[in-house]
Amino acid sequence: MREYVQALSDILLKMGALDKDNADAIKKDFKGSEQVQLNYFLLDEGLVTKEELLRALSEYYEVPYFDVRGYQFNHDLLSLFPQDFLIRNAVIPVEFDGNILTVVAGGPDQTGLREKLRKYTTHHIEFRVGIVRDIIDEARAYYELPPDEMDVEREDEEEEESTEDIVDLY
Repeated sequence: MREYVQALSDILLKMGALDKDNADAIKKDFKGSEQVQLNYFLLDEGLVTKEELLRALSEYYEVPYFDVRGYQFNHDLLSLFPQDFLIRNAVIPVEFDGNILTVVAGGPDQTGLREKLRKYTTHHIEFRVGIVRDIIDEARAYYELPPDEMDVEREDEEEEESTEDIVDLY
């Protein structure tokens, strides 16, 4: 694959997400930078939307993209992997269908990633690409608040919401 900054800038330019001046400036300013630094810069500066970046990442890595923000994760799948593994590798399992485990990765081309995942599962692995920051945030959120506590918290919130509109007439 071509150098990341060059290739992603060209993809975003071709998509119309960046104009030529911004694409050229990014190629110059971020040459040799880590991939996530460029991705965060593009999003944080509002140069591209999350959707545009995900589509560009999909084209770059040649795998479909997946936005993990707000996704209702299967707790059984997440429990297969230790939190530090998910965060360190910026991966998160999202679906299991038959014998295929779908995993969202910030860098699906990471050397040895498939083999690392196989330490925890024997299923066939299919990759999707996602935003590293979102993957890490979702992995942290799952382990910081276990599934049974999340359900209790949601029930408490629903109870609070349901009584807010009640007016005491006496």
